[in-house]
Amino acid sequence: MKERRTRAAIFTVMIITALTLFGVGLYKAWTHFIEFDETTLQEKDTQFYSLLMSDDVNIYNSIMGFSREAESSLNRSTIKTGQQIWEDTEDFTDLEESLSNSSVRYNPLYSDLLIFDNNKIVFAIEGSKKYTFLTAANDNNFRICRSPKGKICMVYEVKGDNAITYGVVMDLELLYLNATGSTDIEKLIMLDNTGSIMIYKINKEVKVVTTGTKIDQNSIKRMQFIAECQQLQVNDGKSLQIDRKDGGSYTERMVVVSSNNTINGEFAIGITANYDNAVRPSKKAATGMLIYGGMAVIGAAILVLLIILMKKVDSDNAIELENLRKRNESMKELNRQMQEMSHHQRLEIIGTMTASIAHDFNNLLTPIMGYSMMTMEMLPPDATELQDNLMEVYNASVKAKSMITRLSDLTKKRNKEAYVQIDPDELIRSSLQVTLPAKPKGVEVKCRFNCATREIMGDYTQLSQLIMNIILNAYDAMEEEGGTLLVSSNVSEENVEMTFRDNGPGMNAETLTKIFDPFFTTKKSGKGTGLGLAIVSQIVSTHGGNIYADSALGKGTEFKVTFPVIPN
Repeated sequence: MKERRTRAAIFTVMIITALTLFGVGLYKAWTHFIEFDETTLQEKDTQFYSLLMSDDVNIYNSIMGFSREAESSLNRSTIKTGQQIWEDTEDFTDLEESLSNSSVRYNPLYSDLLIFDNNKIVFAIEGSKKYTFLTAANDNNFRICRSPKGKICMVYEVKGDNAITYGVVMDLELLYLNATGSTDIEKLIMLDNTGSIMIYKINKEVKVVTTGTKIDQNSIKRMQFIAECQQLQVNDGKSLQIDRKDGGSYTERMVVVSSNNTINGEFAIGITANYDNAVRPSKKAATGMLIYGGMAVIGAAILVLLIILMKKVDSDNAIELENLRKRNESMKELNRQMQEMSHHQRLEIIGTMTASIAHDFNNLLTPIMGYSMMTMEMLPPDATELQDNLMEVYNASVKAKSMITRLSDLTKKRNKEAYVQIDPDELIRSSLQVTLPAKPKGVEVKCRFNCATREIMGDYTQLSQLIMNIILNAYDAMEEEGGTLLVSSNVSEENVEMTFRDNGPGMNAETLTKIFDPFFTTKKSGKGTGLGLAIVSQIVSTHGGNIYADSALGKGTEFKVTFPVIPN
């Protein structure tokens, strides 16, 4: 009897212990899987934020490229001259021709070009002026409109002279495609910062709709959430219940960045994706834990299994995050290469143009120069006025021929077989000696040569032209106030470095970014063609070197040129 009671007591303790372990196991399994779901959502949201930042950069680059192109194109002197003629004579021919040849028309996002006079459209280069504006211009000079064909577009306004304003119309569908490229990994949604329009893709078709347009219920849910985030100016993520065409539904995760947190500043952006596939495995495992977690040993085994699974998920997520990071880096590199390609394309266009007209241009200049000289010789000695006029014709022809020659040098392919070994110090001394007659009286030149017997490979004539261009630019900068030009050379195991530093007036940051562009010059009209530093950059590039420029207003300018040194 006593033994039976003892067994009963042990049995009761075992049942209580088993129930306790069962309850604790169920509770821990349940809370653990809730945390797992939350962690999964957080990790996915982080991935989506990275994707959004990448798309945001693409939108920003597209908008900024469009606006910069519009500013540059519409502030050209030919357009201002055409506008003045139109205002004085009501003759629109010159302005229309200038706008028709405007480079902004070749921007991939371009749709139309408008002219406003006192906020009224008086001209549209594509024809119809029946535009309806849905918003006023914001701080960035953008506003939303409906085109004559019913498309929703965005207009960038550029202030002209007097009461004239130019409006360049941007195709928002193309802006969306620029942001997303050809990828279908995510569904991007864009809402403008006034909440007036939404851009998204459905059934592989880009939709641009106003907030009052009738759209499907799923799109309404997405639009409401992105509008909430935009109104509160917050970034957030939310799970939405999406209806399928077959009557079922699924859970969709949406992550939104408000426009005040984007670098593009014009659109709030959001990404959506099906989350059932990410949540279902954890729910299924939780159900298994609830059914088979009654015993401590099984609970412990499942817990070990869960830890292993979590490590596997963390490993997969880490790989996915690394892939996303590489993708972001690739896109940044692609944007950089696109900017470089754009610069090279401009040079190629100049090269094509020069190759096609240089010969004909010289054929025209040669008889002008020849006949002007022959005519001067035929004039009587007392016809001094006619001789002066013909001399002006001759001098202008010489300048034009020189410009064509320099332009041809900018695009001419170099023959490396003509390269010779060159002493950098001797090259600089020789160039300084050639430019000595052009040195202003108030300019002092100081030299520090440290290249000893080291040499570089190159075309002596081209490298002399490079150095003389830099020196003459320094002389021009210090011509009025005077100053000092410090010329130095140094050598390392890999490179020879030539430095040219003057204490002239210097340049601002914006000018510094353009100095190597063909035809860009800060000199007065008639004193420069804007080809000198463009030729310098081309020569440095063909010799495998690098050139760096540093300048600030009131602090002078410094150029550093490096070339590979010939190994000992």
